[in-house]
Amino acid sequence: MKFIRPNDMEGLFQNMEENNDRRYFLAGGTDINVQIKNGVIKNAEIIYIKHLKELNGIQIVKDDIVIGAVTNITEILNSKIIKENLPFFQRSLESFASPLLQTSATIGGNIANGSPTADVVPLLLVLDAKLEIVSKTQTRIIELNNFFTGYKTNIMKTNELIRSIIIPRKAENGFDTYFEKVGSRKSLMISKVTLAGLKNISHSKFTTVKLAVGSLNEYPRRLYKIEEYLTDKSLIEINFLKVEELLNEEITPITDLRSDKEYRYHVCVNLIRTFLNE
Repeated sequence: MKFIRPNDMEGLFQNMEENNDRRYFLAGGTDINVQIKNGVIKNAEIIYIKHLKELNGIQIVKDDIVIGAVTNITEILNSKIIKENLPFFQRSLESFASPLLQTSATIGGNIANGSPTADVVPLLLVLDAKLEIVSKTQTRIIELNNFFTGYKTNIMKTNELIRSIIIPRKAENGFDTYFEKVGSRKSLMISKVTLAGLKNISHSKFTTVKLAVGSLNEYPRRLYKIEEYLTDKSLIEINFLKVEELLNEEITPITDLRSDKEYRYHVCVNLIRTFLNE
């Protein structure tokens, strides 16, 4: 195992120049440290990045809120900028793990780890978040919805990392919001089903609907087919059998130690019903 602590971003990029599919970035370490201890990660290159100021912090940049990738959950929960501009996002993260883990877990790590149960990803998806991905020679901005390619895989090259998460400053404005995690306990929950939603209603019709789920696919994702079906319909016009049919096309729940796929599917249907009726 090789550990590296670059002094600055230039040093970081120098260490990233050589292609290495056994390279991992360490900031909070809530996941990677467990994998190292259990022998899942071995003979790897570990680059520590939490101290790099270019990857830290929360700021307003024109019409966006920009959150550094190694900003931890506690910093987001305590941020005045987030409270004033994205209160739904901030409030929803109160259920993230435990207070102790919140002080270590980073927003970028929760995304890059690629877990189907990642708490922040469904929230960021309905807020139309983007990622700033950087290498020594290139910066690119991509929609979070286009980031994942499969279970714990994404579009980043081995010489790239997430520098920041970009959320439109007015992403929550004018919307009714919804976030629900279903699990076996209240604290330290690994969710069986997660649903995040935004809706806008005018003249009794849903003019805009945004829905994202976690723990129901190989990675969290938006439910675009259901969103399209619900748009411009009133509640009494919605055929929930059609919603269930579309949901069956958009999710691929599995049976594991925490739950079975039939339970996950039916819970998601009920959460969507609750979201639309509130």
